[in-house]
Formats: sequence, structure tokens, C-alpha cells
Amino acid sequence: MRALFTLFLCLFGFSLSAQSIVNTELILKDIDSTSAVNIYSEGDLKFGNIDLVEVNNQLTYGAQYGKNLLRLSVGHEFLEENGEKLANDLVGQARLNHFLGKNSVFVFVQAQNTISLNLKLRYLFGAGYRQNIISSGDSSSQDRPNYLDLSAGIFKELEEYTRKGLDNLNIDNWRYSISAFSNVTITQKLSLNTTIYYQLNQSNLEDYRIYIEPRLYYKLDKISLYLTNRYRYHSTPYVPVKKEDQEYLFGVEISL
Repeated sequence: MRALFTLFLCLFGFSLSAQSIVNTELILKDIDSTSAVNIYSEGDLKFGNIDLVEVNNQLTYGAQYGKNLLRLSVGHEFLEENGEKLANDLVGQARLNHFLGKNSVFVFVQAQNTISLNLKLRYLFGAGYRQNIISSGDSSSQDRPNYLDLSAGIFKELEEYTRKGLDNLNIDNWRYSISAFSNVTITQKLSLNTTIYYQLNQSNLEDYRIYIEPRLYYKLDKISLYLTNRYRYHSTPYVPVKKEDQEYLFGVEISL
């Protein structure tokens, strides 16, 4: 087993809302013939004119067993400003891919809450098919410096939202999901990893969600610098929140 511990230093960024889609694609670059562990952690403390406490942690585990690839991710975000709790959010996902040559079928489950979206609980479970379009290296072993994959699937979405002065709102949807995953090696040290999700409500075609996350890596031996942008859009929010949120991050990843 190769354990990969990541020190995440957030040097600049802004966030308009919390994450509702979990991206486990990034750990694929670290999985060798057995497994890998990524730990992301950041914190911010301010006292004086503004009292602020912010802590973000995420642990992602990936392991390959023959033709099966297992990925587990658990994250927590805590944000308190001037005594007001703005975030105390948990998210967890388990995803299993079974390879059919260079392609795979997959199943996943996810659970989370997001205070900023008034999302008390969200449960997902679904399945789909992932098709390799372009690949260099061995797709089944994840040793692919360059690749483009497309996937399609369906999942069940169960959500509960809190509403001020009203009863909680319960959502029960089936959604279609179309995704694209790619990694491009620009130079020996520079690479770009990109994930795109499009999720469509099966019973209401005007209700869709988009998630885009490109991440640019610059490798220096066991240290990697990266710049990432996370963009999320929901065409028809179920409670009064903004349709889109965006986050920019610059970080340092250290492999031990």
C-alpha cells in the first residue's frame, strides 16, 4: 500500500455556497497497483473586529482489487463567524467501478448535509456505465497519463430542505447523469485534470445541475502545486438560494 498524505494550504479563494457534488476523480492519479490515501485539510482563525473559525477536512481512499476499483470519500466543513454557525457540513461517498476492458460499470451511494443551502439531508444511490474514448497507458490499472472518458447513468435523489416558518420540504427525484473525465499531460511536470457533471431531473427537464472542476498540477519531485476552480449551477433551486456558486483554490500537495 502506498499512503499519500496531502497538506492543503489555501492561499486564496472565495465560496458562494457549499459543494453538492463529490469529485473523487482526482485520486486516480495516485492509485498504484494497490491503494492510495489523500488527506486535504485547511483552517482559518480570526479574532478581533471579526471572530471567524473555519476548518475544512477531506479524506479520500482508493484501492484496486483485480478488475474492481473502490473509492471512498469523507469530508467535513465548519465555518462560524461572529458566533453564527454558517457551516457544519458532512459529506460521504462510496463508489465502485468494475472494469470491462478499458470501460467499466459503476455503482455509488452518497449522503450529506449543507447548511448554506438549507439542505438538512441528501441521499443518493445510482449506477451507470463509463466509456473510454482516448487513453494512453493501461486503463484498467489507472496508469494513464492522458485519457478522456465519458459516462452515463441514473440515480435516486432524496433531499430534505429546511424553510423558515414553514414545514420542511422533501424532494424525491430520479436524475440522469452525463459526465466527462480527462487528464492531459502538458509537460513532464505540468498536467490538467478535468471533471464535468450534467445531472437532469427525469420528470422535469428544466431542472438540471452542472458541476465543472479543472485542476492544474505542477509537479516538483514529491511536492505538487495546483490551481483549481469549482463551478456549480442548479437551474431551479428548491429554496431561496443563488443558482450558482464558485470556488477558486491554490494549494500545495505533499506526497510522503
